[in-house]
Amino acid sequence: MKILIDINHPAHVHYFRNFIKLMEAKGHQFCIINRDSQMINQLLDNYGITHIIRNKRPEKKGTIASLTNLLRMIVWCFRKSLKFHPDLYMGFASSACAVTSRLFNKPCILMDDTEHNVMNHKIYMPFCSAVLTPFYFSKNLQLGEHSKQIRFNAYVEQLYLHSLQYKNNKSVLNELGVKPKEYVLIRYIAYDAHHDMAVQALSDDTKKKIVVEIAKHYQVLVSLEKGVNDTFYDDYLLKISPEKMHDLEANAKFMVTEGATMASESFVHGVPFLYINPLKCGNIDYECTKYPARCFQTTDEIKVFDIINQLVKSDIDTDAAKHEVEELTINPTLYLVNFVEHFQVKR
Repeated sequence: MKILIDINHPAHVHYFRNFIKLMEAKGHQFCIINRDSQMINQLLDNYGITHIIRNKRPEKKGTIASLTNLLRMIVWCFRKSLKFHPDLYMGFASSACAVTSRLFNKPCILMDDTEHNVMNHKIYMPFCSAVLTPFYFSKNLQLGEHSKQIRFNAYVEQLYLHSLQYKNNKSVLNELGVKPKEYVLIRYIAYDAHHDMAVQALSDDTKKKIVVEIAKHYQVLVSLEKGVNDTFYDDYLLKISPEKMHDLEANAKFMVTEGATMASESFVHGVPFLYINPLKCGNIDYECTKYPARCFQTTDEIKVFDIINQLVKSDIDTDAAKHEVEELTINPTLYLVNFVEHFQVKR
């Protein structure tokens, strides 16, 4: 089988890399197209995945800019399809793959876990053949008489952090001169996606106060999605290759992040998190409700510092927490391989 996959976010590399490896071992062929992003390119190269770089994400936000970008993505998929002749299209909420698959009358299997990406859902649902969503996904994507939405019993982050796929490598700690559970990770994002347009983030001053408060108790490592010209962060800024981030997450005392993906990655590792973003996500909602002692979401400044104080004093057995989660879920990579190899389009 020849499969075309579109990659639009660094996390998508991790979602599909183990799937690609297992499928290639079975004789399947891949064409990987990805957004031009330094981190995405670096991850794909690091994992030895041959890929074709397409356009960058537009600097300006807005519906028109997003739709124009989508048209460019579709053109890239269309052109590569003329040469590769895929039997199947795949992606993570990739409208470009869905539309292109219809143009070539081929099936398209997507994955999705982002409830608030409403515009994307409206675009890809009429064209995709199936969309796989995790059990905690709170939105019903059914379109018409037959439902294309299929739920699976796992967290998306387990596609690459499940114990069968991921082994904790503490060598990166030696590189940075830190010890397990003696540092805290902080992740501040760029808010440059379409669904981030209306988000009211915490102020820059509050973000700095968070760093200062945690630094009273633990070493602080700050990851910035977008560079800033602010010398305040010079003593805290994390500089490592992106594929090593998961090992830092797995050995942290806790994480404070504006990114839902890294919050849920921490959860899958068994590491507590504080998600300081007002956007509601099914995974974050479920984790905060089911595991209130180690999963938190707020943008209320007073509550932020109350929770940080609680996390500083917490004593979570991360190995036990990870094992508990895996006992209740499946291995999604093995599920995806089986689903794709046995998939039949409903006519």
